[in-house]
Amino acid sequence: MWTAEAVLVCVLTLLGRSSASLPPIEFVDVRPADVSVHAEAFVRLGDPRIHLITSAEHFKRAMRSPYKCGEIQSLRKLASVLIHEEWHIRRGADEAGAYAAQLTTLTSLSAGPGNPLYAEVTRAMRQAVARQAVTRLAMIP
Repeated sequence: MWTAEAVLVCVLTLLGRSSASLPPIEFVDVRPADVSVHAEAFVRLGDPRIHLITSAEHFKRAMRSPYKCGEIQSLRKLASVLIHEEWHIRRGADEAGAYAAQLTTLTSLSAGPGNPLYAEVTRAMRQAVARQAVTRLAMIP
């Protein structure tokens, strides 16, 4: 079984990025109650860190791989999630923009349209954008 740090090195290598090029990354073992059960990572308003959930399914798969960096689909998903969360920290709460960055990353990692990961993220994007639209409408006096 690989460590969380080893998985992160694999993800960064896949992205062609260094840890210094991203906001600080913190490992979280237990998903907080206010974070979606489907989340692989999250950010908090006013906190410049990306919180990677090590108990999330794709992270666990990457850790259980018999070969270092061997679970490529999970590493692609985690890489795209990092880019999604980085987008939020650098540009704000807009889900459409963060998901666009995530889908672009998946495409660049050979997991574009036709790949199950791409379809999974596209479904999540539609749901998140719809939720955000409802929330915005509810805030209009």
